[in-house]
Formats: sequence, C-alpha cells, structure tokens
Amino acid sequence: MNEKQARQLLRTANEDEPVLLTPAILQKLDLSDVQDGCGFQVGQIKGGVHHLDWNGAVHRRGSALVGEADHTWTRKYWYSPIGLEQYLDLVRRAVEARQKSSGDTEVSYQDDDGAYVALRFEIATAETNLSKAYLAVRRVAEQVEEAASDAADEVGKRIAEVAARLSGWGSLTLDALVDAVENASNNQAKGRSLEELCARLFETVAGMTVTQRILTETEEIDISLINGSDEARLKREGAIILAECKNWSGKCGKNEFVVFRSKLENRAQRATLGFLISWNGFAETVTKEMLRGSREDLLIVPLAGDDLRRAVRDSDFTKVMLRAWDAAVAM
Repeated sequence: MNEKQARQLLRTANEDEPVLLTPAILQKLDLSDVQDGCGFQVGQIKGGVHHLDWNGAVHRRGSALVGEADHTWTRKYWYSPIGLEQYLDLVRRAVEARQKSSGDTEVSYQDDDGAYVALRFEIATAETNLSKAYLAVRRVAEQVEEAASDAADEVGKRIAEVAARLSGWGSLTLDALVDAVENASNNQAKGRSLEELCARLFETVAGMTVTQRILTETEEIDISLINGSDEARLKREGAIILAECKNWSGKCGKNEFVVFRSKLENRAQRATLGFLISWNGFAETVTKEMLRGSREDLLIVPLAGDDLRRAVRDSDFTKVMLRAWDAAVAM
C-alpha cells in the first residue's frame, strides 16, 4: 500500500466500517486525511483475511483523533485462568480509574448476551499524525489492561501450584517421567506424565513461569507461560507463550497446527510464540503449513518426543528449544 492508495481509502471510507491501513503508511498521514466520523484499523490482508495488529480502531471526531479499544470475546474461546466477566470487569475499573485521574479514557459500550461479552472504551489523544496517534492510543490501552493481565497471570500461577501439589509433582525425575510417558498403561497416565514433563522442562528456561496447565478431554495438554526471558530471541516475543502437547499414538498433522495458530491469534496480541509438542512427531503436512505461514508475525515451533528425550538426556532444554526456534524461523 502506498500513500496515494491510503488516502483514496480514507476518502471513500464510511462511518460504519473503518478502513484497513498498514503500519508503514501511517507516518505519512495525518488528521486532515481522515473524514470526520470515519476511522481506520491497522494490520495486513493475508489470504483475503484481515489480520489486525490491535483489536481496536482510531476515529476522527471533529478536530481530534480518538482510539477505541475493542474487547469482544466469546466464552467458548476464552482461555484465561480467570473468568471472562471478571477480566473485563477489571479492565472497566481501570478505565474508570484513569478517567478520574487523567480524563483521557471512557467506557463507550458494554454488553453480555450469554455467548459473547463485549467491552469497548475510548482513548483521547492530542496527536494529529496517524502513526503517533495510533501508538499513543495503544500505549494507554496496554496500561489500562495491564492490571487485568497481571491478575490473570497471578491466578494462573496459584492454580498451577495447587494442581502440581494435588498431582504429586516432583516425586519423579525427568528421566523417570520420560519412561512413564513411553510405558504408561493408559492414556490418562501417559497424559499426566507428559503434562508434568513438559511443564517442568519449560520451567528450566530462565525467565519462564508456567501459569496454566489443562489436560483436555481430547488428550491434549494446554500450557500457558509468562515470558520474562532475557534471552535475545525470546525477549522479542510476546508476554505470553503457549504450548500444546499432543498425547496421541499417531503423528500431529496440518489441522492441529492450524487450530493451534488460531489459539495464538485469540490471545489479544499478547502471544506471538507457541510450541506445538507431539510425542510421536509430525506429518509432512505440518512442514508445508509452516512454509505457508512463514511471513506471519506468529511463530509456531514444533517439538517432537525425540527433542524432549534429548533435552532430558543432555540436561539442557533451553538449548534444544532455541535450536528448534532457529529452525522454525529459518523456514
């Protein structure tokens, strides 16, 4: 998208639907390019689908630009350790508190229809350049949402600690856990051993903290991690890292890869890195899917059972994990 195309989009915009602009073009545009009442979102079109950099839009209101953050979630795909209503209630309280102290935020819409819960809030800015206005709005939105995110992380840690205590974690060495995964008499026992093995391996990585572990009915293990790493490659990634472990007798395929990618996309830009772990390896279709998505901002790193065995044998999961990260980036 060039400057001329962007201005044409803004000229033909309507109030009901913001236009999509790329991040690189914003610096060349200002308030005068946006029609009063109209707005824009920031992202890319990939494969005919809009991929937003931020769940929100920036509108012109008279002689000012105003951002509106959009938290619209469905309960079915809400993965945080605290409930959706509780999370958005904390965000709403933070918006109201900032309104009293700074006067630049205001709740603009909230609704709960049973399946979906929505909260939108506006953010005022004095910036007139679209890039500066967009960055200012996002900065305030992140500050407002920080308390709710921290609360979710803290609750997740406590739940993980209780789950570990109830499951008797720590009684087996990592070598014994590998044997337990390979020789388990049933899927439930194998799943519990794999869950503990993966979570304990990730916790050996400096700066990573496990905040959530769920063993699902479909024999998948979902792990959420807080990324506090100072390692150069990991430091550039989002605040949340997801890992999904496939406790299956067969290989993981393309469909599972695509579903996992959608989970990363649903984490409100807090997750840019995910590890897809399959004890029995991956089908060739996964490699092809990785090549198709190699230009996206999300990175999915596959880890097989052989990788976990090597990490345990060499007592260096960080090295194995980063080698896999390098291989995924190079695709």
